[in-house]
Amino acid sequence: MDSKTLLITGGCGFIGSHMVRLILQERPKWKVVIVDKLTYAGNLANLADEEGIQEPERYSFARADIADSKAMDALFASESIDMVINMAAETHV
Repeated sequence: MDSKTLLITGGCGFIGSHMVRLILQERPKWKVVIVDKLTYAGNLANLADEEGIQEPERYSFARADIADSKAMDALFASESIDMVINMAAETHV
């Protein structure tokens, strides 16, 4: 499969971090851009397990709120994003 760049919002949450690992494992030519606001549900430690995520050149992290249009515009301008998976959510709304 061709190389792609995937943006995963909420990538530091429980489900999002598992999606990041799955994509990096199953799609070796893809890059993952992780966006997370890092509130109570998002934690960078969710991406660091005993093995850690390998090949750091295949992913990047941006601390941002997806409701911040300027931050998201800047992110899209700096990365060649092909796809987006939105997993950002507050669990107690």
